[in-house]
Amino acid sequence: MRHKILTFTGTEEKVQKIADETNYTTRFVFEDEGEKYYYDIKNMRLDEICERMPRACINGLVYLQDVDTAKDLLIGKTIYIQSETVRVDDANSYSGYRDIPISVNTEATVTAVGVGSQAYPVKIIFKDTQGHSYYLEVALSRTNSGMDMSDFQGEKRMKYFSNSISFTNKKLDNIESLKNRYLGATVYPKKTLSAKRAVSLENKQMESRVHLPRYTILTIKEVRMPSPGSLAILTLKDKNGISYEMKVDLKYDVITRNNNYIEDLFGFEDIHKKYPGITEKRWQIISRGDLEVGMSTDECRLSIGDPIEIVLKKDNRFENWFYNGKTLEFESGTLQRFK
Repeated sequence: MRHKILTFTGTEEKVQKIADETNYTTRFVFEDEGEKYYYDIKNMRLDEICERMPRACINGLVYLQDVDTAKDLLIGKTIYIQSETVRVDDANSYSGYRDIPISVNTEATVTAVGVGSQAYPVKIIFKDTQGHSYYLEVALSRTNSGMDMSDFQGEKRMKYFSNSISFTNKKLDNIESLKNRYLGATVYPKKTLSAKRAVSLENKQMESRVHLPRYTILTIKEVRMPSPGSLAILTLKDKNGISYEMKVDLKYDVITRNNNYIEDLFGFEDIHKKYPGITEKRWQIISRGDLEVGMSTDECRLSIGDPIEIVLKKDNRFENWFYNGKTLEFESGTLQRFK
């Protein structure tokens, strides 16, 4: 099994009745080159695993989606190291590497992303401004890591991506640098957002409140700071040249958990280009969180999110997706019915 790349295809629930007792087994199903592989957690249903075992994992498996995500987002990017140590390969060391001290806020460029360990699957390889190469193994998420959020304490805290690496120099992390970071960015609302729109009526300039649907492609044209602090007014323009204004916070406050933090409100890419096969009519349906027969699995995920459970049937041609109060039935990746 070593070095095999497995695709997670869903879960199955096995029921065994012995005398007056009913035993449940949750089976995790994987596939590689047409072969199926299984991992069973006995005496527990899927929702029980999620509730009672936050550290549940399948030993030996590295979550490659985080590695792929890091490749897409990081290669070629300038970063600032927040960890006090980094690693270099060392064939003479039993562990195969050596820890090297490094100055916090060292500027570097990501040159490659590889596979790390089960707990820290993303191996980020970078060069500093002097051309020296180092790497860090970090976690982007906790998927199959065997760790709960509370485990990221002490030295482990710096193994979490958001603590180990910054996209801005913390020494220069002022409002001006944040403005420059977002100015000109292509974004889309992650949920329906309220905004102001300027309109001309009988040669008079007036404002109206509008709702921007999810996944509307916008460009940030201006970032204004009306007062000291991190609150900003964004001027956004859609593909038709219509301008909108919206108030956001450029910094996240872990104490107040401000609900208008810019990166919680917007995704930072042209998501329509990411899914070129989705028609404009279908995007309108997706933005409302609706479904219609004929939608693909990608379209359904974009519309209503990831399912709680996926059950495959027969030769993998048929699958059922389960949500709270909703079931979707697919054939060959196309939605046939929902209820």
